[in-house]
Amino acid sequence: MGSSAKFCPNCGAQASGGFQVKESDTPVLTLRPVFVPLVTAFSVLPLMIFFTIWGGMFFGGFGMFGVKALGLNLPGWFTFVFFGCLFFFGIPIVTYISKKKNYEKTEYRFYNPKLEYYEGFFNIEEKTINYKNITEVYLRKGVFQKQYGLGTIVLSTPATGSSSTGRARSGITLADIKNPDEAYRQIKELISKFS
Repeated sequence: MGSSAKFCPNCGAQASGGFQVKESDTPVLTLRPVFVPLVTAFSVLPLMIFFTIWGGMFFGGFGMFGVKALGLNLPGWFTFVFFGCLFFFGIPIVTYISKKKNYEKTEYRFYNPKLEYYEGFFNIEEKTINYKNITEVYLRKGVFQKQYGLGTIVLSTPATGSSSTGRARSGITLADIKNPDEAYRQIKELISKFS
């Protein structure tokens, strides 16, 4: 074997011809989340119901004392209903605006050896992850996501940790991705080349 022999930088196997795995300057795959208002509304429904009841009772109780202290002639149930409605309509409105703005700024760029992602609206996060640091990739589709052809792809890293069932608790979450099966397949192929 001469000194001119070429080797794969990942596995060390001898490569024929001019084979090289080189870092690409342009993304191989770019993904952006798709904002669907109905999916967002249903995702916050349990939270909305909980805070409507809690907020109505807690703030309604304090509000009732305020109404009496000010000498306002309002029915006793008014403050409970007022604060309940405030939470019932306020939570989805705030979630809608923040999620829509967040999705507008979010982009996942897959290069040959790494993933670069940009996400956030209030708090902007930019991060680079090498594929060799990704330990698991899995796809999940919620009931409402399936109606719109969307899915969530989770990329686990060693720092992610796992639950008692062995599945990742968290990680790099690519939520509400269009054509999730195809995106999942492409991501798996990319990562397998460098892992």
